[in-house]
Amino acid sequence: MPSPYQSLWLYLHFPLLALEARFGEVAQSRSVLLTASDGRTVKQCNALAQAQGVKPGMTLRTAYCLVDNVAQASYSAELEAAQLRNLAVICYQYCADIRLCAPLGLSLEVGSMLRWHGGLDAFIDVLESAIKHSGHGYQLALGHTPLAARLLAENRAGWRVIDAPAEQQQLAKLSITQLALPLEARDIRSLAAMGLKTLQQLRQAPRSELGYRFGQALIDHLNALQKPRELGERFQLPPCYDERLELWHEVAAADALIFPIKRLLHGLDAYLNARQLSTGKLCFSLAHREAPVTPLTIQLNSASRGSQSWAVLVALALERLTLPEPVLIIGLRAEALTARDAINEDLLGDRRPQAEAQHLLAMLASKLGNQSIQQPNAGADWRPALASRPVAVGQTTGASYARAQPALLLAQPEPIDPTHYHALSGPERIAVPAWAQPGGFQRDYYRAWHPKSRSYHWISRHRDGRWYREGVFA
Repeated sequence: MPSPYQSLWLYLHFPLLALEARFGEVAQSRSVLLTASDGRTVKQCNALAQAQGVKPGMTLRTAYCLVDNVAQASYSAELEAAQLRNLAVICYQYCADIRLCAPLGLSLEVGSMLRWHGGLDAFIDVLESAIKHSGHGYQLALGHTPLAARLLAENRAGWRVIDAPAEQQQLAKLSITQLALPLEARDIRSLAAMGLKTLQQLRQAPRSELGYRFGQALIDHLNALQKPRELGERFQLPPCYDERLELWHEVAAADALIFPIKRLLHGLDAYLNARQLSTGKLCFSLAHREAPVTPLTIQLNSASRGSQSWAVLVALALERLTLPEPVLIIGLRAEALTARDAINEDLLGDRRPQAEAQHLLAMLASKLGNQSIQQPNAGADWRPALASRPVAVGQTTGASYARAQPALLLAQPEPIDPTHYHALSGPERIAVPAWAQPGGFQRDYYRAWHPKSRSYHWISRHRDGRWYREGVFA
């Protein structure tokens, strides 16, 4: 017996996508609306505005008469399309075949994915949890064809039943204005004048007559409700993450930018999870009306993963940032993308202290700036003073040296009496010819124990026979 999931699609419809992309969390607590391209009519409005009488298509002047405190911005098709792609990135973690049904929908082929998620209910639960976390309202429906799922979702049917006959009965109740027919308005009126007002009545009409009068596109549309036909454009993950967010009002305080930045970080987190990548650097660009773009770079490490950890580092960096002008647009580009390491269990408990140290280093760098935090870096030069030197965080080369010497040396060698030491290893002679350094370089190094301080020192004998302490082992 064939599985009922072999041919199954899920459709997500986002009725207020552009409005929520523009206003974010503000749309949940305040009346907001978007104006059409003419700047005089309402294109989208949230539930709070609708509760006060505002409707799409209404003039902006009338809307202002109904609502006192309302936030308004212009509709942006580019922002809407970008947000639809971001939602596709979120869904890509759970489904491989996604179609962009612009401007407001996503079509997902889920029949082949359910065995990887433990069944239909488990799949829908995890998908809805991710979509809700994005902050967008949606309408969801299942269908045995992509078009059936789309119509049920767009018309708020909320259909989640896999019974195909029952699904067709539910579709049969839809009116011809709810079917998204590929016809002009005058043809829709002609169908209604002929008494064909529902899908059920359209199905009873002779197909040949409908095709002759209204064209083959209508017949193909009706057939697509029973036989699968792909919708929209196949979505593919972009090769890199480079997104921007236009703010609906100017933001003058740097610390207030953390709220819209969290939306960008959530999208980045979904993108990296979908591609199983990690990033070592976040590059923000804050655009102003007249002043040059303000850059903001956040250095990450392996212990900083996920939007919540990143948000903490960004908040610390914003505290020390001074804006020349209010910000209009925030851009985010992720650099240093690398393959994500496999997560292994910490059997002996030795990874957690290292992770905490790396996280502390990242927080200090975000708070004070990379140039204010230095760490030792090993070089390829055999001369001790040049083999290890402090550099800014994130600028280490990863080189190593073979000999055992302290990571950090004294700023200036200190004269010592060699009789106060017990040599443990050495001598190790390091010599550089005169062509590499004026006057040449020759010293004999020892690892020695200093009984008085009860510590290990790194001492040297210079060419003139004098002894010096050059470093202390931790």
